[in-house]
Amino acid sequence: MIKAVTALLITLSLSVPLTGQKSPSETSLPACPTNESPIPEKMTRPKYPKEALHNGQSGNVELRAVVAADGKTKELTTLEGAPEFSQSATEGVRHWRFHPVQKSGKPVETIYRVNVRFDPLLREANSDVELESPQPEPSNLVSAATVPHWSAGEQVHHSSEPGIIPPKALYSPEPELSEDSRKDGRGGNVTMALIVGSDGLPRDLKLACSSIPESDQNAIDAVKQWRFSPATKDGKPVAFAVEVEVSFKVQ
Repeated sequence: MIKAVTALLITLSLSVPLTGQKSPSETSLPACPTNESPIPEKMTRPKYPKEALHNGQSGNVELRAVVAADGKTKELTTLEGAPEFSQSATEGVRHWRFHPVQKSGKPVETIYRVNVRFDPLLREANSDVELESPQPEPSNLVSAATVPHWSAGEQVHHSSEPGIIPPKALYSPEPELSEDSRKDGRGGNVTMALIVGSDGLPRDLKLACSSIPESDQNAIDAVKQWRFSPATKDGKPVAFAVEVEVSFKVQ
């Protein structure tokens, strides 16, 4: 599926079957930041303690969840909260499925803070989740400042200019996962900067970052085949700078 995430980024999220050809990357790139959401799966609400609810008591509980690189929650500690609320919050959060953060393309131990609020007016518990560590890696995407001002004789435009309508992907064949990635059962992201010409064709592709380098060439070859409705400025087709992210998700 393709959707416009920002004016300069068009994202393609793919569920790529475990088939493909070997296409090792020829260059070493910084790993792309992951798009994993800090929101856990199976977030069932902790049960409101019956006596506290009957008495109209409210409560806040703060928990610290340590998630191992394999995705298992190996430690869940109460940092703050009354015992009757803490026990209920811990029992509920223990069944959540947290996601470890990736560093350099590999999952690492991750720590989350969970705040559970028991509200007698709502008669239920609501939760917030915050990433404590590690901090997300900074983005190494190619900035608009590094994009050429001219390409194939056309002036390159950007989203900050008035009267600009960004391009839209019309045809986007899916790349195949490389043989190496297929064997490892591993997905990842490849991000590249490119120019969409006034004819809707991609050109001047440049890799920005990758967390699955063995599939870089597959991603490039696929994006070269993409076709766009060109960007327009004041109603006229123009060349436009975008960043494209191809996300390989193994089924």
